[in-house]
Amino acid sequence: MIDGLLASLHHLLAFGLVGLLMAEWALLRGSASAEVIARLARIDLAYGIVAGVLLVVGVLRVVYGVKGATFYTGSWVFWLKMAAFLAAGLISIRPTLAFIGWARGMKQGGDLPKPADWLAMRGIVVIELHLLSVAMVAAALVARGVGH
Repeated sequence: MIDGLLASLHHLLAFGLVGLLMAEWALLRGSASAEVIARLARIDLAYGIVAGVLLVVGVLRVVYGVKGATFYTGSWVFWLKMAAFLAAGLISIRPTLAFIGWARGMKQGGDLPKPADWLAMRGIVVIELHLLSVAMVAAALVARGVGH
């Protein structure tokens, strides 16, 4: 029972993470404005929270799931999945700091971000999406015993 709940929650969080990142990407395809920047900052906060909860649920799934920790940790594909997830998390730091800085600047009457900075953040979000795609494909392969 617990395995099914953890698996379901893990999947919902993973898809939610992608949905939040897609929302960031969609906003970054448009023009910068104080309203859009505030929305980006809120979405990015939710993205960080969901990513953290996803990681915790994933660890619980490895430890308490029916397949056991050895099933996962003995697979190179599992480590590929973890590396892709970690890489996505690390490169998300730059957009997070930018969104926070932009939002604070907007509250203080500052200027909108430079178009080059706006475009750079959109590019980073695209890379994050690709890395999360690698993680999700790797997850499906691990679940089927690939990599042992």
